[in-house]
Amino acid sequence: MKLTKEQKKILNTLIDKYERSLTFRGENKVLQHFFAEPHKLFPKYADEREYDYFTFLNQEIGILRDAGYVDLSMDRMKVAKIVLRTEKLGEIYADLGRSPKKDTLSELSLFLSEQKAYLETQPRGEITNALFLYIDQQQKKMTDGKYPEGYEDSLSDYRDLWTALCALPGNTEDVFVRDLSMRLFHDSKRLEQLRGRICSILFQYGSFPERDRVFEECNVIKTPSYVMVKGPVVLTLGGQRLDVGKLTGDIALSAETLGDVTETEIYGSRIVTVENLTSFHRDDFSKDEAVIYLGGYHNRVKRDFLCRIYEKHPDIEYFHFGDIDVGGFYIYEHLRRKTGIPFRAMKMDISVLEQYAQDTKKLTAGDQARIGKLIEKYESGEFDNPESEDIVSTLHYMLDHEVKLEQEAVGNGTK
Repeated sequence: MKLTKEQKKILNTLIDKYERSLTFRGENKVLQHFFAEPHKLFPKYADEREYDYFTFLNQEIGILRDAGYVDLSMDRMKVAKIVLRTEKLGEIYADLGRSPKKDTLSELSLFLSEQKAYLETQPRGEITNALFLYIDQQQKKMTDGKYPEGYEDSLSDYRDLWTALCALPGNTEDVFVRDLSMRLFHDSKRLEQLRGRICSILFQYGSFPERDRVFEECNVIKTPSYVMVKGPVVLTLGGQRLDVGKLTGDIALSAETLGDVTETEIYGSRIVTVENLTSFHRDDFSKDEAVIYLGGYHNRVKRDFLCRIYEKHPDIEYFHFGDIDVGGFYIYEHLRRKTGIPFRAMKMDISVLEQYAQDTKKLTAGDQARIGKLIEKYESGEFDNPESEDIVSTLHYMLDHEVKLEQEAVGNGTK
């Protein structure tokens, strides 16, 4: 039977209700009826001035009734309810060109099992661990008749999503989004279309500090990334020594150039990594502080640069200066964990929140939930940090006063 767009809308609405039901999952103990109300699907149907449309839609609905696909509940001349006849589901699916949800879920379950088998052949790491956890959770969801997170239109689309996810664990060098997209899909824009779902999955099931920075931390970038350095630092690269401390401002090194740095000397007493560019450019850092801006995130090349500094200068102090919000603390802990350097938090405590109280912003519900989870991580000992007790106190203060503070509001250094 060839369906019109109105008939397709009616039948798809009824099928959607059926596939979300306990009856579909085989858990309902009473008989369920699935119905749609024409005036809600087609507002013009209830408009007395639209008699021609009213007559037209009655005819369309009548055809579905005559085909045995639906029963009708009438209110005088109007159709009050269109009721699905579930014994006709097979024919309805065929006419809609739509796969039954049970078949789709079965295909998806098999597909995820195949992805899990593939991942078991790969080295374990942060991304693969996140994907294993994701698969386990989605298999449970599908037994409850639900589609996996990230699934949208089709298995073909979902395969593309997994093609991208499986490419990330082995991506150890910076690559442009469009270049990687061409390599994977022969389409420079496809990866960007998948970006939101990829970042959501890895952020939720992995240990990335910020959803918006997942791609960058997987070394997938839109533009070249840089490390910016200023203060008492001498760099040797290309056989030349450059004393950054003698410059009026700073120096920016691309990720590629960082690999050419053969020697790094620090003649100050501390290193400060800075989360935000505006704060990095302020001039109120001490002359004794070597200040490093990591371009908003830190990937392997940048972490290697920091680790080379630490290997040569383990006795100086290492600080991280970031936002006093849940993302800022996650970035701070991520930096500590990924580098193994004992960074301490700088100007990220209760006294700073009190000093700049007029510049604080109100926590969102999402902020509050993430802070609660972060407190649990600290209290469980997941973060090996001697400052944990002070940080937890700061996090509780943030919850109690419903505040957070952007780094740009805070004076930078100690001079």
